[in-house]
Amino acid sequence: MMRLCWFTLLLCVSANAGNDAMWRESGENVTLRCSSAGCPSGKKKYDGMYLYLNQYHAKQKQVLYYHPCQHSTDKITPGVTFLNRIQTNGSLESNTITISQLTVNDSGFYSCVFQIFPDEVQCSVHTLFIRGVAPCSISAQVPCALTSEKSPPLVVIIIAACIISTLVTMIFVLLILPRVKQRICRRRSVQQVSNDYVYEVMTKSGLRPAQERSLSSPYDLD
Repeated sequence: MMRLCWFTLLLCVSANAGNDAMWRESGENVTLRCSSAGCPSGKKKYDGMYLYLNQYHAKQKQVLYYHPCQHSTDKITPGVTFLNRIQTNGSLESNTITISQLTVNDSGFYSCVFQIFPDEVQCSVHTLFIRGVAPCSISAQVPCALTSEKSPPLVVIIIAACIISTLVTMIFVLLILPRVKQRICRRRSVQQVSNDYVYEVMTKSGLRPAQERSLSSPYDLD
């Protein structure tokens, strides 16, 4: 649940952050650009580049790893779910990555991360929305004809998640938080009344608190 809340916040922030957002239909292609020009660090020498896919319902996926070679052709290692679907063009510091045969499962945040061993620097983020039918799994027990319903657009899910999270926050601030403050104030009031009552009883009985006795004069015989 906490991951979903953080991812929802990330979606809302990214929607207003000016990230490169793209829309595609299922089966189409998309081209993403990864350049070190947008990296926060001023370094221009990198050991490699990763392209990651982040989704709230799944772990981070490695789309590809770009490993430069000095004496041979650069090595491109695609992720398992992107085999035979990726083409690259350009150098390590500035390249384009084309992903073909897109499905709704490819929707999410694509981040270009350049590696400076042993650290990694995120340089750019692409938001990809894909409309269409989710692919059927061969091992699924339910027939594809029954599962090939059109999934709702991702933007609708994002808007709904933002609205829900905002409502939950407002309910907490307007209803729950005041009650918590009232309980704390009541406890403090009860504790203060109890202390005053004990002090009054001790005073009527001719007794004084230990703190007052310690402050009284040692020559006071009364």
